Amino acid sequence: MCIIFLSYGFRLFRHLAVGVFVVLLMTGTARVEEGTSPESWETNPLNGNPDAIASGKAHWKNIGCYACHGRIAEGGVGPSLSDDIWVYKPTDRMVYNTISRGRSGTNMVGWSKDLTPEQIWELVAFIRSLYVGDPAKIIW
Repeated sequence: MCIIFLSYGFRLFRHLAVGVFVVLLMTGTARVEEGTSPESWETNPLNGNPDAIASGKAHWKNIGCYACHGRIAEGGVGPSLSDDIWVYKPTDRMVYNTISRGRSGTNMVGWSKDLTPEQIWELVAFIRSLYVGDPAKIIW
């Protein structure tokens, strides 16, 4: 009888240990998915931040965004980024991804090798600050 109990006890312990390990693993994964790093943000917490907007304006000038999008994002070779007419749904994440990765089939190149994720978000904040479109159409 004692052998049966010990055998069952070890099996129970093994299942319990595996269960605890899985719970710990899932907890770690949840923290990663919550995302505290700038590249995982869905909406830009820097929108409206004067320092971030000023930094974004400097990035705009330094990498030459104005050459395609105009001095104040009014458009030119590239589309206007200050109005409410966008080809793609202009969420913060979409704008971030376009700046980071570029847009295939267009002249828009990715800037992830030249800008950090936080600098890209600063650039998004600057672009948002230039908006002159219909306030009812703001989705960020």
